[in-house]
Amino acid sequence: MRVLFSSAPLHGHLLPMMPLARAFAARGHVVGVLTAASGVPAVEPEGFDLLVAGPSTEEVITESVRVTGTDPRLRDGGNSDAYLFGGARVDLAAEASLAATAEWKPDLVVHEIVDCVGPLVAAAQGVPCVVFGMISLPPTGSTEAVAEVVASRFTDRGLRREPALRYVDSCPPSLNYADRLPPAERLLIRPVAHSRPGSAAATPARADRPTALVTFGTVSQCFTNPAELSTLIRALDGVDVVVTLGPEGREADFDVDRDRVRFTPFAPLDELLVGVDVVVTHGGAGTTFAALGHGIPLVVLPKGADHPRQADRVSALGAGLATRPRRPRSRRP
Repeated sequence: MRVLFSSAPLHGHLLPMMPLARAFAARGHVVGVLTAASGVPAVEPEGFDLLVAGPSTEEVITESVRVTGTDPRLRDGGNSDAYLFGGARVDLAAEASLAATAEWKPDLVVHEIVDCVGPLVAAAQGVPCVVFGMISLPPTGSTEAVAEVVASRFTDRGLRREPALRYVDSCPPSLNYADRLPPAERLLIRPVAHSRPGSAAATPARADRPTALVTFGTVSQCFTNPAELSTLIRALDGVDVVVTLGPEGREADFDVDRDRVRFTPFAPLDELLVGVDVVVTHGGAGTTFAALGHGIPLVVLPKGADHPRQADRVSALGAGLATRPRRPRSRRP
């Protein structure tokens, strides 16, 4: 088969699907990845066919803020999220995505849970699709709002959105909400921390002091503000600290003790977690699932998006500590 993986151009959306994509490739299937140019660096090392189409996430957010007046990175659900995924991204990515996939001709589309471009491609090609869940399930009202917004994008093109074949769920049941139902029959798979293709597991090095990993994702300085993180890092007294830099972050922007703090650019989580005793994070699903899969407790400081859901479940399970997110004012670009 020709299996197409479709995703927003974000590391946290693309990378959790790569183990499944590798499994398809290992069985002899042809694998393609549909995403914007800004998402290519995350998946290019995999060697899959790359179908590059659509705008960057920042461009989609700018359009969503223009229409809704709300920065969707700072909320969880609601009209801003619905328009971001079901409206702005589809409007800006649809035509280029349909053109690219018409030539590639997939037999199956696998799209991450908030991606609405993949289902549009599947409908246009007349092929089935599978939903990939890489986060805890959102409230029913949130998913219904996205479906309502995107519905007109199908009808305007004379397309009919068919139900998904399966919901491939990488969120452990204990971290999900029992009263929230997936959009199709659930198929559970084990979440796997991102690794470099073909890499072997690293051996933990012995350390004189405990080590904390501080990582707040790859979205933007909306989540990785150096001034805020410097205060947090300084409070981690008596431990060695590894800090991941966001895409716009610079080591020089941090006011911390560099004798016990080490900065690192983006690296696979399976490497970052080696020898770590605690993870301090925003609560992104990829980081949360990977840390718990390695048996590492968490301190979760949710910033927005789906972070509060992961924080809530981590706290409820006694797998770490969590704070409540602040509710900043809406931002306009």
